[in-house]
Amino acid sequence: MPSFREQYENDGYLVVKSALDLDTAIHPLQKAYTELLDALTRIYLVETDIEVPNRFDELSLPERFAMLLGASRGTALHHLDPVLNLFVPTFQWRKDLPNARIPEMFQLMVNEKLLDLLEDLIGPEVAASPIYHFNMKLSHDHLKLADQVASSLGADLSQEGFYTFQVGRTGWHMDAISGIPDSHGSDIINAWIPITHATEANGCLVVIPGSHKDGVQYRPYPESLDQRGVALPVEPGDIVFLDNKCLHSSITNTSKEDYRWAYNFRYLKIGQASGRPFIPGFVARSHSAPETELRNPHIWSTMWVRCLDYLAEEGIPTSYDGVSKMGLEEAKKITKHWNDLCPNPDSWLRLGQG
Repeated sequence: MPSFREQYENDGYLVVKSALDLDTAIHPLQKAYTELLDALTRIYLVETDIEVPNRFDELSLPERFAMLLGASRGTALHHLDPVLNLFVPTFQWRKDLPNARIPEMFQLMVNEKLLDLLEDLIGPEVAASPIYHFNMKLSHDHLKLADQVASSLGADLSQEGFYTFQVGRTGWHMDAISGIPDSHGSDIINAWIPITHATEANGCLVVIPGSHKDGVQYRPYPESLDQRGVALPVEPGDIVFLDNKCLHSSITNTSKEDYRWAYNFRYLKIGQASGRPFIPGFVARSHSAPETELRNPHIWSTMWVRCLDYLAEEGIPTSYDGVSKMGLEEAKKITKHWNDLCPNPDSWLRLGQG
């Protein structure tokens, strides 16, 4: 039987069943993040003078989240997932809101069982990429509720840049294309972690086995991908590992009321280019220099605050469209500039402070 690494290298993806303990890894994040989402919902409802339902706590989580999307006019996603949304020209950074980089998320990122599996795949020197995503795929009825709330405020959620990617169907893509070109040779792994079950009805991942072997491919992709895709239904506790160049998508959530909630975190070998050097990554595991590992979630969240403060003031070095048009030498210059500016957590904490 092939090893995990052999399966991963051959197929470009790997599903590890029951890899994470539900009680220590999944449920704490699920509870804490639900409390965060509920707090944000109430804040936006009050700010926009939308009456908070009398039985708000009795609404389902996707109903409450849909109200958050509508009341925030979609911009709550800027706060929850700035990695993509900072490319939106109307990006809003609101430091007055509860920090979305919560300790329970960080603890999942550095979970020892997760890092053990990553070490098996890419070796003992593992960096946590600054790229991560929160996705909650909603049903048609829940998306309709979000649209109704937004419409009452004169907003059109379809105009929000990455809205569909984050809460609706995700089209075919490979993660590598979102990183500036000097990262195309890096060994980057996406650890896709479901918080709820992911089924073919509520929007599980679909992959093209072996597609990572063809190198970086930009859109448009062949129409035949839908027929070639392999669906990956998974349960909480499972992990899907994806090569950065593996073509994948997610199915539309066709269920009546179900939803699919997942996070994906990226990892790579220490010293390689992450593709997004202007946001903060960190050392997750190092056998050669264990003292460099970051284990304090509050330092990590403050690194993000300093970074987003700085980028909101100074801007980012490229646009999302500019990433695919950028030359290799320009990419290397951007990465070197940011590696020199912020080589470690302390330098991210000092960013923009004087």
